[in-house]
Amino acid sequence: MKNLLLFFVHFATAICISQNIKIDSDKLFTTNEIDSISSTNGPYISSGGKINSKVESKSKKDRTVINGNGSFTYSLYTLDFNKVNYNKLSNAEQKKYDSDKYLKLIKANYREKINYKNSNSEIINGQFYYLADTLSYVKVKITRSENKKKETSDSLNISISELNKIKVIKTVFLFDYKYWIINKNKDILKIYNKK
Repeated sequence: MKNLLLFFVHFATAICISQNIKIDSDKLFTTNEIDSISSTNGPYISSGGKINSKVESKSKKDRTVINGNGSFTYSLYTLDFNKVNYNKLSNAEQKKYDSDKYLKLIKANYREKINYKNSNSEIINGQFYYLADTLSYVKVKITRSENKKKETSDSLNISISELNKIKVIKTVFLFDYKYWIINKNKDILKIYNKK
């Protein structure tokens, strides 16, 4: 009888512990899951501005400088890993709730478009995926058009562990992906940490 009583006490304790909700901020998501969460929640922070660019082309006889201008935007997406518990709070408790404690950066989008004076244009789209506020995967696509007709594009999908193994990644356009990814990640984290 004593063993039966101990069994029920341990069983009841195990049930209570298993009902306790653990906040799993280190949960691994696929890029598709992150895209779905981001489109559902919308951007947490959006930032943008204007950009100026110069392209130099050298030939045997002369050097030509082509000016361009355009714009860029950042959209940062976060996930509140404690949302289930937050929804259970009263209105007074929700006002005192520290949302930054459980908020984690999961994705950032970067878009840049530059139009040059010679009717050429360049569009760079970057998608940065984060795990616990640390960059884990990147998708970059560059599209260039000449005279508003001929389009050429190049893309890169790479995990950060693979990116760190490579010294320089150059493209058809002589664009250094690694340098660009590192700098844009710094900019994204700077914007995110200002929140």
